[in-house]
Amino acid sequence: MTVFKGILLHFWKYKILILILLAAFFGFAIMFSQGNSSDNYNSESLRLKVIDHSQSDISRGLIEYLNVNNEAEIINEEKTDIEALEEEIFLSAIDGFIIIPPDAQPRFMDGDPVVETTSDRRTSKHLQLQTAIQQYFMFLKADFDTTGTLHPNETIELLSESIDVKIHESVDVEAQSNFDYMKNYTNFAGYWIMLFLLIIVGNVMSEFNSPELKQRINVSPMKTGTFMYQMIISQIVVGLVVVAFMFFGAVALRSGELSGVPLGKMLAALILITAFTLSIHYVIGALTTNKFIINGLANFIAIGMAFLSGVMMPLEVMGETAQNIAQYLPLYHFTQIYAEADITWSESAFPMLVVALYTIAFLIIGMIVENKRKISS
Repeated sequence: MTVFKGILLHFWKYKILILILLAAFFGFAIMFSQGNSSDNYNSESLRLKVIDHSQSDISRGLIEYLNVNNEAEIINEEKTDIEALEEEIFLSAIDGFIIIPPDAQPRFMDGDPVVETTSDRRTSKHLQLQTAIQQYFMFLKADFDTTGTLHPNETIELLSESIDVKIHESVDVEAQSNFDYMKNYTNFAGYWIMLFLLIIVGNVMSEFNSPELKQRINVSPMKTGTFMYQMIISQIVVGLVVVAFMFFGAVALRSGELSGVPLGKMLAALILITAFTLSIHYVIGALTTNKFIINGLANFIAIGMAFLSGVMMPLEVMGETAQNIAQYLPLYHFTQIYAEADITWSESAFPMLVVALYTIAFLIIGMIVENKRKISS
């Protein structure tokens, strides 16, 4: 097992870099998990300023309604500086301001926009302000169309009422949420494994395939099959360590939140994509030992395949051509192994077989290329 030990020793030289990359990946997973831990959305109290040129029942009712859950300050219209108010929004001193024109009531009667609002459109507070104003005028309009008169106070009272609603869920929401997280995690883990192994293994093997070592291997009585066996086994050991770290790290991270998650299929998928990645590298390593070419090919293959396989963005938003191409990519079939929370092993068998066949095909190609290179040298 000389080749096996030699390759592992070369990997050991990169132990610090490997640990840093693994820790970085797991750190992103922790931050992603914490960022999706909230089950509730809470609206914020808005800080608003109102310029009321109307002084009508409609405007007074709107200001009163806004003050229910927000802070709406009426400012002196004679000393209003619009640019100063816009600067306050820019500096986050206020969330927006509202201008109520003198003809607010006739506008309301004619169905025209009643008020002018200014807020930061880049934040959710802009939508919150627009929603509050639309609710007030929508309910006020409905009451006016029914009764023929304006009742702002009754509209505010109606909007302040609430009822308890119980939603009948057709699916287990908690289990579906657990599955969605682990599915996204495994998608990214598959892409990261490809990129990580192609780069790290590529750099390690470029050193192992230095002219001095290659000459010793070429003149040795070791058969190509034996050499390939020891090389692949050593790389698989490293690959399995990476898979174990990411998979069991995710299990520990999501402990207690794994109901509805097909963990067995996800582990099988990660192992298969690791084997496939190593088979790709075997072909690349047989063609070149140049680190720059290897790193370039690693990025091209991993990123390109991840983009076209629906890992970086859903295939549904891509064109029909891209969706057809995805059917022929192994990373796409990797994601289909655990595509649904309740997927069975028989349903996962076909995509697993496809990834395995791709792996075998690249191993055979790599063996042929390596054997020809050994004979020619």
